[in-house]
Amino acid sequence: MSSPSETILSSIPSSETERLVVVLIHSPDQGSRMELRQQSFSKGIGWFTQSTVHLEPSQVAALRNALGTGNTGQRTSRLPREFSTLSPATWEPKVVRADSA
Repeated sequence: MSSPSETILSSIPSSETERLVVVLIHSPDQGSRMELRQQSFSKGIGWFTQSTVHLEPSQVAALRNALGTGNTGQRTSRLPREFSTLSPATWEPKVVRADSA
């Protein structure tokens, strides 16, 4: 049985000590899913996960449909303008692999 691999797709900061991490998890045995992880930072620990929401592929598709594509379209016109403004990236995604003991 192969261990799952994790790829951090995005890290969205909400403050210097809080962030939301979007993670793609691929398991050769079980397929792929995404997770949203709310993380906090502590000087003694570093970044740690407070809570996790598991999203199956159909849920990710439904979320994308609900938010729209970010281009022009009727769905995005329902969102206030500030929801389509990105701040400059200050963090680069990286590939993380966690092997269980």
